[in-house]
Amino acid sequence: MRGTTFAMALAMTIALAFTAPVQAANYSYGGQQNCVVKTVKTYGAYGRVVIKKMRICK
Repeated sequence: MRGTTFAMALAMTIALAFTAPVQAANYSYGGQQNCVVKTVKTYGAYGRVVIKKMRICK
């Protein structure tokens, strides 16, 4: 009985040790990044249309 309880506690500790860094990587200083991709249309030196995609993160 004591061996089974020890094995369960050890397994839970190992599982939490591997999942904690994965969850911490999703957040940056306590908040998630919000990124938006915007399409910007500009004109080149010879009047050609140049379309750029810009990623704006808050």
